[in-house]
Amino acid sequence: MLGAVALSPVFARAGTFTPARQGLSSVLVLGDSMALCGFGSRLDGKLRAWGVPLVNTYMACGTHPLSWTALKAYAKAQSLCGYWSIETGEAGPVSFQDTYGMRRGHRPSRYDVPKIEQLLPELRPEVLVVQLGSNLFDLLKGREKSRNGAVLEPFIRPFLAKVAEGAAPVRRIYWVAPPVSGAIPASAQDLLVERLEMCAGPGMRVIDSRQLIEYPYRNLQPDQQHFFGPDMELWADRVFDIIKDDLGHTPPAPEVPLVASGVDPGEPRIAGDAPVLVAQCSLEKMSVPFRHEEIAPYHESLVAFVYRVQRVLKGEFRGTHLVVLHAAHIGGKRQSMHRFQLGQNRIMRLMPVDRTPWATLKAKDDPRFLELERFIREEDHRKLASNP
Repeated sequence: MLGAVALSPVFARAGTFTPARQGLSSVLVLGDSMALCGFGSRLDGKLRAWGVPLVNTYMACGTHPLSWTALKAYAKAQSLCGYWSIETGEAGPVSFQDTYGMRRGHRPSRYDVPKIEQLLPELRPEVLVVQLGSNLFDLLKGREKSRNGAVLEPFIRPFLAKVAEGAAPVRRIYWVAPPVSGAIPASAQDLLVERLEMCAGPGMRVIDSRQLIEYPYRNLQPDQQHFFGPDMELWADRVFDIIKDDLGHTPPAPEVPLVASGVDPGEPRIAGDAPVLVAQCSLEKMSVPFRHEEIAPYHESLVAFVYRVQRVLKGEFRGTHLVVLHAAHIGGKRQSMHRFQLGQNRIMRLMPVDRTPWATLKAKDDPRFLELERFIREEDHRKLASNP
């Protein structure tokens, strides 16, 4: 299996390879909010200028790989914080954009996330470029998870399986892992790249973007992750150079496995199937929720509180403390925290947060408690579920 594409001192040479000479006719690009910051449109333009006849690019804020599938719990996934599509029409590219920054005070509408099960047979791409992963890092918080990339696999392999089992002729996947983020430990990014490589078959290349551009970036946003302008364009240009050079040396071939062999972990268990813990707990530590501007362009966030477990009424829990993630923002509205007081006792019905679709929501944590097991209250799960 080929590993992550490394950056050499000299970037991919220009070469004389063209899509026409390779018989390459269609490329599909999928991306999250990082793509919305300019990466997606820049890469789309580079592919078209190179001569790819059919390029279709879809970018949806707040998404992870399963958001783009019709699997259980994600079939109705929507993007609430920005959407952009660039499709190939009869007269050229047709762009639809609804994102923050288009005009002062503008807030994007809701959009259904396109599904890979529909895109592949309709567009028949031979090359798939996936820029996803930033919204998976919260899965690595909690005891054992910070060192265990296996929790990522149920969010990656089912997506790849959908691509591999489709009738469409996808022959090469390029998975563009996120660049450096000031809010994410290097160890977490290492685990993501490592797990992507473990899931990849010979027909998939993992591009480690941390090797392509230097942090901190120009026009870096308050979340220490999103950025705009020249560095974003440089990132897209260097990803394109790697793809162009790789395709020039090894054109896509049929019947090359896209996914590594191994046990399919299946999609993550979701609420209803997830085990419930009922416990009486005392609140000992309270994190300060994100400010609204800190979560932009997202509309939802969680805040982590540390509780001492006094007694377990249902289920199993062997520790003395746990973290409960409470809804702090829903639909862009700040949720009241006044009812939470230090020393307060309460009985809560809790679900492991990594067994729910809310595992990838932006969460405000205290770094001292990232090793504790993390849960979400059933009532907060219902609040979030009622605001799809």
